[in-house]
Amino acid sequence: MRAHADDRPFLRTTHALAAEDEDWEISVMAVANRHGHALSTQIEHDVTARQKLEIEFGRSPHAQGPEPEQGLRLRSLWVSPAQLGWGLATKLGVEPPRADEREGRRQQAQGVFSWSPARGSWLHLNLGWQWRHPDLQATQRTTLQALAWQQAWTSQRWWHAEAAGTGDGRDRLLHLGLRHWLSNRRLALDTGIGRQYGSERTGAFMAINLNFYDLEP
Repeated sequence: MRAHADDRPFLRTTHALAAEDEDWEISVMAVANRHGHALSTQIEHDVTARQKLEIEFGRSPHAQGPEPEQGLRLRSLWVSPAQLGWGLATKLGVEPPRADEREGRRQQAQGVFSWSPARGSWLHLNLGWQWRHPDLQATQRTTLQALAWQQAWTSQRWWHAEAAGTGDGRDRLLHLGLRHWLSNRRLALDTGIGRQYGSERTGAFMAINLNFYDLEP
């Protein structure tokens, strides 16, 4: 479980692990529930060994279908696990208005903590805030929280689990899945199942994500 280039296979959780080098990563994800599906593409670039820029865009043809990933985010690593055995990072992001909501953009600021209790295991904790802008004068703030675990199963497979949500109850999610490396740190397939139980969306879902990496073998 050497390569930790992006936040996948998690859906809501960010990690504080060091990037390999100044590389590009692309992931294409499909999420489906009983109402419909969403397709999203994420492009990431390691600007430096400690800063990563993320661009996400996607669409969902169904109002009650899964929410597509969209936005621009910057993650900064302040403490590398290679130094102290644990990592600390921050993540800032902005999301455009959503087609199914009469709201403006969203902004996020998060603190990220990652720790390895044993070889091949990582625990990730995210805490932060999200600001919504329903109109030009009003701003609504709520908390963000996520807890995730990833565990090596074999040299080519590892499983992951996460629980995440917002303080206002709009978004709450449980997610369990498996990552399989298809091509020597170049291509990975993530499959997972989960359940949303927030006020915006509820019900079970399935997620499939294909990751293309430009990492050194």
